[in-house]
Amino acid sequence: MIYIKKLITKILIIVIPVFLIGCQSKFKNQFEKNAHGISIHKDSTRIHIEVISPSIIHVKKTLLGDKPSELPDYVTVLKPQEVSWELKETEDLLTLSTDSLQVTISSDGIISYITKANHQLLSETEELTYIQPEGEQHKVSQGFVAGDEALYGLGQYQSGIMNWKHVPIRLQQYNQEIAIPFVVSTKGYGIYWHNYSLTDFNLPQHAIKFKNTKSNATPTEQTVITVDGEKEDVAAHINTSEAAEKNIRETTFTPTKTGEYTFLALSDHDGRMRGKINVSIDGDPVINYSTIWMPRRYSGKKFLEAGKTYNVVFQNTGAKIPGNLYYNEPDYNKTVFSSTHGNAIDYYVVQGETLEAVISQYQKLTGKAPLFAKSAYGFWQCRERYHNQEELLVNAHEMRARKIPFDNIVQDWFYWPKGTKGPEWDPAKYPDPDGMLSDLKSLHLKLMVSVWPEVKNEALEEKYNLKKIKSSNYIDIYDNGVSERFYRMLSDSMFHKGVSSIWLDGTEPEGVNDATQLTAVGRFEEVQNPYSLLVTKAMYDGRRKEFPKERVFNLTRSAYAGQQRYGATSWSGDVEASWEQLEEQIAAGLNFTMAGIPYWTHDIGGFFRDSRSINPEFDNQYTNPEFIELLTRWFQFGTFSPIFRIHGYVSETEIWRYNEAFESTARKFIDLRYQLMPYIYSQAWQITTNSKQLMSPLAYQYPNDKKVWGISDQFLFGESFMVGIVTQYEQREKTMYFPKGTWYNYWTNEKLEGGQEITVKADLDETPLFVKAGSIIPFGPKVQYATQKTNEPIILKVYPGADAEFTLYFDDSETYDYENGAYSEVNLNYSEADKTLLITKGKGSFIDFSENPMAFKVEMIGGQVQTISFNGDETPVKL
Repeated sequence: MIYIKKLITKILIIVIPVFLIGCQSKFKNQFEKNAHGISIHKDSTRIHIEVISPSIIHVKKTLLGDKPSELPDYVTVLKPQEVSWELKETEDLLTLSTDSLQVTISSDGIISYITKANHQLLSETEELTYIQPEGEQHKVSQGFVAGDEALYGLGQYQSGIMNWKHVPIRLQQYNQEIAIPFVVSTKGYGIYWHNYSLTDFNLPQHAIKFKNTKSNATPTEQTVITVDGEKEDVAAHINTSEAAEKNIRETTFTPTKTGEYTFLALSDHDGRMRGKINVSIDGDPVINYSTIWMPRRYSGKKFLEAGKTYNVVFQNTGAKIPGNLYYNEPDYNKTVFSSTHGNAIDYYVVQGETLEAVISQYQKLTGKAPLFAKSAYGFWQCRERYHNQEELLVNAHEMRARKIPFDNIVQDWFYWPKGTKGPEWDPAKYPDPDGMLSDLKSLHLKLMVSVWPEVKNEALEEKYNLKKIKSSNYIDIYDNGVSERFYRMLSDSMFHKGVSSIWLDGTEPEGVNDATQLTAVGRFEEVQNPYSLLVTKAMYDGRRKEFPKERVFNLTRSAYAGQQRYGATSWSGDVEASWEQLEEQIAAGLNFTMAGIPYWTHDIGGFFRDSRSINPEFDNQYTNPEFIELLTRWFQFGTFSPIFRIHGYVSETEIWRYNEAFESTARKFIDLRYQLMPYIYSQAWQITTNSKQLMSPLAYQYPNDKKVWGISDQFLFGESFMVGIVTQYEQREKTMYFPKGTWYNYWTNEKLEGGQEITVKADLDETPLFVKAGSIIPFGPKVQYATQKTNEPIILKVYPGADAEFTLYFDDSETYDYENGAYSEVNLNYSEADKTLLITKGKGSFIDFSENPMAFKVEMIGGQVQTISFNGDETPVKL
């Protein structure tokens, strides 16, 4: 079943007799049973199957004689539970059964997973399954049989691909790409691949041949922009026009099978790349990257007909090599994880009846997401950058004076002294950080500051004894002492002055030039993907201990499995302003949340915005009508993202700096975000308690409707909203697919019947927004910040057509006291049969409703409106 090294085979002569002392059984292979599972000896391989819970199975395969890995388990937090399970055997089959799963192991060592209802979930395959083969770039690989399903997760990628079935992709951290080795299926299972090294998903099996294999690239001049004498690497880019014509190759391809082909372009290189990566087939773009930061592998897919000859063009501008183009045929029919390092196949299978249940089980394994302070769900005013203390404060006061609601303002980089990097305030630019923070606090604002785990400041390095990974300026975050001292450095310079949160930039990290260098736990190449996980852990553990009454919020450019438990949100990196990139953000964010991390955001308007900010697509962003329309549509997308944040390179992003129409629409959507705060905060409580999602693909609630599997420009916002985003210039209508059921147009209350595609209006000052029948949406008043006190009642809008329920959530909005029961729930239940809303007191006693009655204005869509007072007693409202 598994290919092995010849050396290991020789060792087995000594080891096997020891292992063969096991139970006598019908099963062909020797096995041992223990408290939490079984160990099977198949030839020279030991297969250990561990029951973590009724729905979670851990499989680890090793070669006899191999030394077990000593790497820490950074990801899983759930130890094997006391689970009732049984084992049955025949000559050819072992069957391990829990209350949720049947796990069968054939005499060939193939493991299959079956539900209690006898539905086949998942099965291994011998294809592309091995441990440490001779001459292979990948040390371990496990193949599974792909079924009739859609696959989501794996992190964040800029390909625009929604469904990862059969698609080859490299799981590696980059500026705009986030690798999370967890995939979830519409069939009701997930796979967490437990390996920290670079991993290929669905390694391509075929190559497109080009006539010329030598690079025709020549070194190109790069322009480095400086500001006040400071080099800004972000601005370095190709500046020669002839560079656009380099590394373009062409060939023809005649497929032998009809169906969807999946492609992977490879462009390994020394150092960063600038320029375009394009693959087109008969003129249709299959892969198209044009942003500054480039990964090394790019995915795409296209339907091709057998026997037809296609023209293939591969452009790899800016690379030092021409690159290679690989593909998988339509009958690939496998899901494969292949890692470059490791001596064990190690994975977890997580089962659930729905995608929601799978992610819930996965978070039991890897940790749940704590609540952010309520202010984190409001609007974040961010730009690159405020250049000094005065500029930041002037804009903060101006936002308040103009009555633009917001809760957070952000200081990006270069606040540090010239010639250094990280976290120290330059007294020439920020003479009084304490006073600045005090002023912001008086405005009910919180400050976030960007910090890198890349430190270039000899005084700080020496003071805090920050050991770095050789060949880089990145700290050895794998060293627990370094990790703790890194937090201490940040706390001394930031938190003790009143900074509320840290923007952890560059946590991939990008700058370790020699991946063979040692960290505290092993070579960097063996552990590189979880770097961000450990940075966020350092921040979360340190801040929770030192400031236990303040909830942790960090923004980070990378992520890894389990990072949701460390109070972090990731963003999509330095994306450019283009309609294509906007569309790609939606699929990127949806797959990120389906990888088990619920909080995600993006730079509204794109980071590189116009020709001044290295984006030739648009001229001046403040006057270009197409950019302003793009900004408008992107702003609408941001309103319904888990975290709502504007940003832009060398930009003044305050909404009044554009035309009046944009400012009016932006205000409309900021107001809507704050009016939805009771809904959003209550949904965040469901994330923390029940592992639900705030932003999810339609398949999250409709996994059996194949028409939704590939939809990437519509998504669900919480339990009740379906959002459509316009991704084309001057588009004023949008064709959307409506899953079965009745849907209400939020703007007009018009009812639509689902199970069909419908073309709907999409005026520039609106985005298609629908509420499913059988929903209760709580609306708050218009406010200037999330915790502003008002005397206005919460409006409960009931969308009839089906029974509905909703749990309203309240706490102090800031501390972790909710973990000890300091919260209140109000249960809302609507009966369609008798048209009655029942309001009852739920869990918690944070609010004494008998002493502090709560006013609700109840509105039946299409019906009456009435105001009631809730004092904690069961209160029926006839509608």
